[in-house]
Amino acid sequence: MRHVPHAFLAFGFVLAATVPARADDAADARALIEKAVKAHGGQEKLEKLPAIVTKFKGTFHGMGEGIPMSGEISVQGADRQRVEIEVEAGGQKIPITIVVTSDKGWTKIAKDTKEMDKDELKEALEQAHGSWVATLAPLKDKKFTLSTTGEMEIEKRPALGVKVSHKGYRDVELYFDKETGLLVKTEGRVKDEGTGQEVTEESFHSEYKDVQGTKQPMKFTVKRNGKLFMEGESSEVLLSEKLDASTFTKP
Repeated sequence: MRHVPHAFLAFGFVLAATVPARADDAADARALIEKAVKAHGGQEKLEKLPAIVTKFKGTFHGMGEGIPMSGEISVQGADRQRVEIEVEAGGQKIPITIVVTSDKGWTKIAKDTKEMDKDELKEALEQAHGSWVATLAPLKDKKFTLSTTGEMEIEKRPALGVKVSHKGYRDVELYFDKETGLLVKTEGRVKDEGTGQEVTEESFHSEYKDVQGTKQPMKFTVKRNGKLFMEGESSEVLLSEKLDASTFTKP
């Protein structure tokens, strides 16, 4: 309603036209998510096994030259993560541990442990939220608002997108293979660790395998503002109902 003189007259027509469209769009988005949940193993299985431990090897490109890395990522729900990585730089192997809980977070580089400040923890929880959304398990909750984003081609295959919104968090876009329903891409805004500026992060998922009755991607590629950020492959993925509490204590 950019033309003010006609605003009140147009309001009724706009409301009548848009409300059904939004309802239909939400239904379409919900249908896409339901298809994806089924493709990934089903709601019951995804909810029963919310804890995931992934071992991987890959290359970090965020500083220009590729840096070999390997490690293990432990995730439980929306706000608990432990990342243990070993990078090879300058002929040395450097261990890095990042732990995030709902109210605290730490970063440990070699033997030096630093507690996250308020802004760092908020950003870490934002990214943990995005990872949780990508599991699909929580999306039946009405706290999430779903809408379609249209069709695009990913790896020469058509994919359909759903935007996931939740109060207090940035939106996350999920793209599913049109035929199989498997998640092939997630997209959202994150703060770059080096510059502190928000960038668009795209994560591509491929080479799915059966893991404990679910489908899990074994290969990943991450881009930030269109540039390669990291890539790698998982060697092992284990699912469980709950991880030991010590997993998420100060490193």
